[in-house]
Amino acid sequence: MTNTSPQRRGRGASGLRANALAGLVMLLIEYSLGISVNLYSKLPTSDAGKPLFAGLGAAVGNGPFLLAFHAVLGTLLLLTGVAAVVRASRLGARHLIALSAGALVATLVAWLSGSEFVGHMKNSASLTMALAAAVAILCYALVIFVIGIGGVPHAAGREA
Repeated sequence: MTNTSPQRRGRGASGLRANALAGLVMLLIEYSLGISVNLYSKLPTSDAGKPLFAGLGAAVGNGPFLLAFHAVLGTLLLLTGVAAVVRASRLGARHLIALSAGALVATLVAWLSGSEFVGHMKNSASLTMALAAAVAILCYALVIFVIGIGGVPHAAGREA
């Protein structure tokens, strides 16, 4: 096993905290965009019945600006979630890995529900998208909180 210095762990924790903050801010913007799309945008009727992954292409290519921005930001949120899981894994702190993975899974559920909504415009898909986004927001907020109170213990089997 490699030694992980406290200074390196501190930089890693700072990176994860910044990553979680970016995810949190992006999710709040995404949540606001989703509400705006739901209230003020009309989805093209040509997108009705599109399969799951075609919904993303339809949203970006054929949708109104708010919907296209919402879809692109949602996809970027998936990358942000992957980065958070990688950063948490490097720290070796299981609780941070679990929270980061929870945020990623919730973001993926929201992304898939959004793609389904574009194709079928089901209220249940919209609700699932909103609730999953709320779970991801909570997970990122907890990552920030836990790191803020010094919640990055040394990983088992590693020396300080």
